[in-house]
Amino acid sequence: MKAVKDFCFILISGLCLFAIPNAMAFEVTYTLENVLMEEGGQQMFGTFTWTYDDPEEFENGVGVFSYLEIPFTNHDHTDLLANFDLGNSIELTLPGSTHDDGVDITLFLVEPLTPTTSASVDLDRSRYEIGGNGFHTGVFLSGSIVPQLETGVGDESVVGFSGGSLSAFPNPFNPKTTLSYTLARSGMVSLSVYDSKGRHVADPMRGVYQEVGEYSIQWRGQDSMGQELASGFYFARLAIDDFLCTRKIVLLK
Repeated sequence: MKAVKDFCFILISGLCLFAIPNAMAFEVTYTLENVLMEEGGQQMFGTFTWTYDDPEEFENGVGVFSYLEIPFTNHDHTDLLANFDLGNSIELTLPGSTHDDGVDITLFLVEPLTPTTSASVDLDRSRYEIGGNGFHTGVFLSGSIVPQLETGVGDESVVGFSGGSLSAFPNPFNPKTTLSYTLARSGMVSLSVYDSKGRHVADPMRGVYQEVGEYSIQWRGQDSMGQELASGFYFARLAIDDFLCTRKIVLLK
């Protein structure tokens, strides 16, 4: 790569840092995880990015959904208005709509989101009202907002969090990839894989106690029944007790 004086560019899949003269922008990608509605246990799926200029003023950024799927309506991120307050709530509305075709969803957060920590959905306050195919209103049964955190470059990039780190190589991969992780604390460790819509598809490792150290495990792009999965992007999630981190991985065939 040709060097350019006084400029530098770093791209990281989950966390992007862009350096330009006299300015820097930071970007974190978040996913909606296990956001279940009261009515029929229907699940919301979504991914959004949060871009901010100053690490000391994380809350003064801009959020944009890149993917959003809401039960009972065909409206997505292209026509819904999203209002982000990462210290308090995320609100999704359909501006100027009639009552029959409306969308009014507020996900209140138990704790503020940060670039490196998740936030649980406040089940006591969060509500949804959705029109169109009938009228649907209710509360949420579960849910959290989870950052996709990466602190390296290229195929060997590493997802970091307070309990350790997670990487995948090769990535993209076919037919297998090695999930390597470092534990900064001892505890019960699980490795799970979710598809692009947040559906659980595989458990490379479940509930094993491990000490502080470095580990790796191979995943062959198969679901829990041993069936080969389709090409696309997936999320590998490392869980250590109550700590979570997620790595975006891409299966190409």
